[in-house]
Amino acid sequence: MSSRTHRILLAVILGIYCLLAIGYGVTTPLFETPDEHLHFFTVDFIAREHRLPTTQDAGLMGQEAAQPPLYYVLGALLISPVDTTGASEHLWANPRTDTSAVAGQLWTNPRADPGNIRGESLADPPINVAMFVHPPDEAWPWQGYALAAHLLRLLSMVFGLGTLLCIHAAGRVVWPDDPGRALVATGLVAFLPQFAFLHGAVTNDATITFFSAAAIWQLLRLRLQPATTGRYLLLGLTIGLAMLSKAAGLLLLGYSVGVLGLLAWVQSDRQRWRETARAAVLILIPALLVGGWLLVRNWQLYGDITAANQFVEIAGGVRPYSLRQVWNDMDRVWLSLFGLFGWMNLQAPAWLYIVWNAIVVAAVAGGLVGLWQAFRNRETRQTRPWGIAF
Repeated sequence: MSSRTHRILLAVILGIYCLLAIGYGVTTPLFETPDEHLHFFTVDFIAREHRLPTTQDAGLMGQEAAQPPLYYVLGALLISPVDTTGASEHLWANPRTDTSAVAGQLWTNPRADPGNIRGESLADPPINVAMFVHPPDEAWPWQGYALAAHLLRLLSMVFGLGTLLCIHAAGRVVWPDDPGRALVATGLVAFLPQFAFLHGAVTNDATITFFSAAAIWQLLRLRLQPATTGRYLLLGLTIGLAMLSKAAGLLLLGYSVGVLGLLAWVQSDRQRWRETARAAVLILIPALLVGGWLLVRNWQLYGDITAANQFVEIAGGVRPYSLRQVWNDMDRVWLSLFGLFGWMNLQAPAWLYIVWNAIVVAAVAGGLVGLWQAFRNRETRQTRPWGIAF
């Protein structure tokens, strides 16, 4: 495959993704994705008040008032020219699911049945899948809060585009002699319905997904290409931005340092251990410089560097949840990997899940074959990343 053909195919994949994400963003009624209204009003608060919220300000922001602020600050800069005055007055919510202080003042959709996917005709009267009643203000041409919400959906789409570019870059690192595989990996994610749906909504998941993909690409590059001080610092910066995107950024920091430690352990070389210690410092410094202030702020405000205690409190406190209940919910979790729309209560056609489950089975089988070949061929183990034959 020529480089020109490769670029054209990549552009086609990215272009189709943009059309899909924009299509979901245009056709999905406002706030009909999980917690989208909470994310929107968090952005709106920052745009209006010019400061970060706390859980004392929660109101229509709910638990998102305690979230790391990067997505919301970027969104506030984007919608600041838009007049969103009175946006909360247009939120017609179901009071059974809205826990905000003003819930009793809102118009309601008494026929909403969000969160239930176990039924044959969920969209049939007298029950429907919409969480909100949608006023004419949402119609095209968008103005006010509707325009602001659609601009934020475009912001999510852009972060999704960045994620796909990172996946493609990672594929080129792993398979330098087979660029077609990088295109396949990028296309699989780009055409995953849930990916496009998520990036057609207002959500901070778009930022943490992007920075996680960027960090994984950089880790692969550090493993398979010459490692430099600049690359370690860039990885630390990426992790710091991830920490400002969602609390899971802290897990990304531990994961990255852990991967470097695992590589040093596998090689069992003192020099490698010294290099790993140096790399960990080079990663930690920018990560903590960029994201550390948020940990301090959370500790000062909530006594918890992750602010997780605020999420628990807003959700009603600690509640017992058995392993059986977790298992019973796994069907919804598994479906949401491929395509579960609305408030996780609107399924795609059955054939879509069959296709994507088949892809998962093929991927698992391919991975097991690769591991088996690696164990059978020591040379493969020495020349391929992590001993796996790709």
